Amino acid sequence: MKDKIVLITGGSSGIGLATAEPLATMGAELILVARSEEKLKEAAQTIINKTGNRKIRYYIADFSSQRSIRTLAENIKKDYQKLDVLINNAGGVFSAFKLNEDGLEMTIATNHFAYFLLTNLLLDLLKRSDSARIINVASDSHYNGKLDFDSFTKDKGYFIITAYGQSKLANVLFTAELADRLKDTQITVNCLHPGFVRTDIGTKGTKWYASLFWTLASRLGAMTAEAGAKTSVYLASSDEVKGVSGKYFDKCKPKEPAPLATDKQLQKDLWRISEQLCPIS
Repeated sequence: MKDKIVLITGGSSGIGLATAEPLATMGAELILVARSEEKLKEAAQTIINKTGNRKIRYYIADFSSQRSIRTLAENIKKDYQKLDVLINNAGGVFSAFKLNEDGLEMTIATNHFAYFLLTNLLLDLLKRSDSARIINVASDSHYNGKLDFDSFTKDKGYFIITAYGQSKLANVLFTAELADRLKDTQITVNCLHPGFVRTDIGTKGTKWYASLFWTLASRLGAMTAEAGAKTSVYLASSDEVKGVSGKYFDKCKPKEPAPLATDKQLQKDLWRISEQLCPIS
């Protein structure tokens, strides 16, 4: 990974930070993106202290906002000539239905549309790499997911688990469709299940009882962020997956995704709807 440029969204804490540290140890140049400048500063200093790698820059962005993502992409393209690895890691869960400034439900906006928009806006930089990789952090929650396009903009009886499963199914569908669209390029696209990881994703933007449940469940059965980051690090750095694209990984091994995630028509339908609600041109 020496001199490879790696962008990690949600890179200031949790799985994102745990992904950044080993990549920095391998010599990668890091771009960390998150909402809090204070946490980004702390994360950058932590990585420097642990690895000695000072090739770290950070950018502030709100991944629920298309405007913020577009500004981020513009700034990245001003500052960099290429990008070798893009790790779409930032995500969120929300216990109640809420629309963002773009008129999209917050869970699908943060967990799918952010991946879709940022990736498409940075494709030109990725194409300048000799061998670029896009990695989408999904979840086994996608096995229980179903897509309801109307729920992207309307309250159809919102339920946190349903909304999260839908957004993670969208990650796997997006990965497959993007891999197909990039099959004649040097860019690979894969997604992964990090495992049930002890992070604060379930305590942000949720009601007190949902936050309490997540905290208790995390203490009882969750793995560390470092363990959850292993597959992301593997997909970003290993020669074993060079040229591998369009796959779903768990514990650094390919895994068959949900049958719905392999539906070619659904992959294309999601892309079409995503372009309508989140223009990339």
